[in-house]
Amino acid sequence: MMRNWGLKRKFIIIFLLFITLPTVLYGILIYTQTTEVVKNQVEEDIIEMLDKDEQNLLSIIRDVESMSSYMIYNKDFRTFFKTSEETSLSYKSSIEGIKGYFTFQLMSNEYISSILLTSATGNELTFGEPVFGDESELNQAALEGKGSPVWSDTYEVTSEWNGEKYVISLSRVINDLNQITQPIGIVRIRLDQEKITKNLEVKQGNYLVMSKSGEIILHSKQELLGKKYNDPAFLNWVNHSEDLTYDFTNNNDDYKAVKKKLSGTNWTSIVIVNEEDLVKELFTVQNSIRNMILLLLIFGAIAFYGFYRSNIKRVIELTDKTQQLEKGNFSANVDVSSNDEIGQLGMQFNKMVKTIQRHIDTEYKLTIRQKESELKALQNQIDPHFLYNTLDMIRWTARLENAMETGQQIEQLSKVFRMNLNNGKTWVTIEEEMVYINSYLELQKSRLGERLAISTFIDEQIKHAFIMKQFIQPLVENSIQHGFKELPRQGIITIRCYQVKDQVWIDVIDNGWGFEKDKQDTGYAIKNLKERLAIALGEPFGLLVLEPEEGALVRLILPLLWDPNNIEKLGEHS
Repeated sequence: MMRNWGLKRKFIIIFLLFITLPTVLYGILIYTQTTEVVKNQVEEDIIEMLDKDEQNLLSIIRDVESMSSYMIYNKDFRTFFKTSEETSLSYKSSIEGIKGYFTFQLMSNEYISSILLTSATGNELTFGEPVFGDESELNQAALEGKGSPVWSDTYEVTSEWNGEKYVISLSRVINDLNQITQPIGIVRIRLDQEKITKNLEVKQGNYLVMSKSGEIILHSKQELLGKKYNDPAFLNWVNHSEDLTYDFTNNNDDYKAVKKKLSGTNWTSIVIVNEEDLVKELFTVQNSIRNMILLLLIFGAIAFYGFYRSNIKRVIELTDKTQQLEKGNFSANVDVSSNDEIGQLGMQFNKMVKTIQRHIDTEYKLTIRQKESELKALQNQIDPHFLYNTLDMIRWTARLENAMETGQQIEQLSKVFRMNLNNGKTWVTIEEEMVYINSYLELQKSRLGERLAISTFIDEQIKHAFIMKQFIQPLVENSIQHGFKELPRQGIITIRCYQVKDQVWIDVIDNGWGFEKDKQDTGYAIKNLKERLAIALGEPFGLLVLEPEEGALVRLILPLLWDPNNIEKLGEHS
């Protein structure tokens, strides 16, 4: 099948299959591989940041638990928890020591919101931000812990300073140092969830810390705190799967989740990232690959064009010239610009055409030229000067015989003949053209008598401007032959020549029958004149057929020409 295809089609197929398609496929392969590499790198970066956040969170947990452990052994705290008399000197001294310790802790750790101490004797001490809320379940959990640190999930409290807020707290029973099973009080250290979140490393995607039950412990969005994640598959991955990553779809968007268990707790830190966000870093690589593909395609197109111009086009041209020669065009010639095989083939073609042309000239054109010479000789036997001299002789003879009117008619006819020949010139002045028209109309008036009246007007400023010879005469003749045929009144022809900006307008007006509708362009004279105007001048010049209330009005729109040299060139071109 391909053997019947043209060279152009074959070359386009080769260009598409072996240049364009491999370039595009290779670019897609590079982009895909780069995407996977960047995604893996992003995952590694997120895991690394999660490791740092784990250390930060564990450091906070250890610091807070150490604070609670310090209270077991410190004398001031034991005095507070065991003393019931608030007025005793030992109690007051312990309070001062506790205040100093907590002031230092609150100033050193901004994430600590408030601290609550409750003794077994019913005394309470509050430090930091005053908050209110139902924490009865936390007290029960602390009692069940029997002195072990018990961390809560995120819960909402009311602050006298900032209104509603979320905190995480550590609750712990403080046992007697001498009787380790005997509780002497409870300590609760509340941590500000928002300040903890702000100090974490992970800034990419949606970061959260989740408890084993699926409750959200830490999150940048306050409205999600304390809520449970509803996706069972997601929770199963968080609590039971050994895979660190999890891919899922939500609202037609693809997401990737990365997790990290917080050792020593039942919490898991998670980052959820939109897949589109992962590849944002690929935009530069993507642009580079796209530019590379475009560059390769451009170079391929340039190479295609160059090869087409230097080889394929020349072969196609040679084929076209051969077809022209087959159809009888013996002037077909191939441009030879190189001496390669195609150039040599073109030179052989041109040599063959010249040989065929020479044989045609010898066998046929010689005979045709001989016939043309004989015909020209016969035509030259009619000498125009002989015709002029004969008309002058007849005119003077008529005058000698007192036939003055006949002499005038012969003189007008002589002027018409002279203007028709006019030494072969195509362009004449408006004044010369009007002399010719007047001579023509005088002859027509001699024939028609009172049935014809003539009125002419020429703008003096344009009488030496040039127009094409015999532009007006066909219009006048059309009025006499068609417009005045069997006209029951005197026929009047008005000719006006005037200037409109850089144009010459010539109106030929008659009071005849006018043009029939839809037949304005069917007359031979009008059609022939329009063709002459189109060939000689082109737009915006030409002929307009207007419809006055009576008769006909034909307007010639011509250029205002003064330079005879330009006119001669235009005449030759026409």
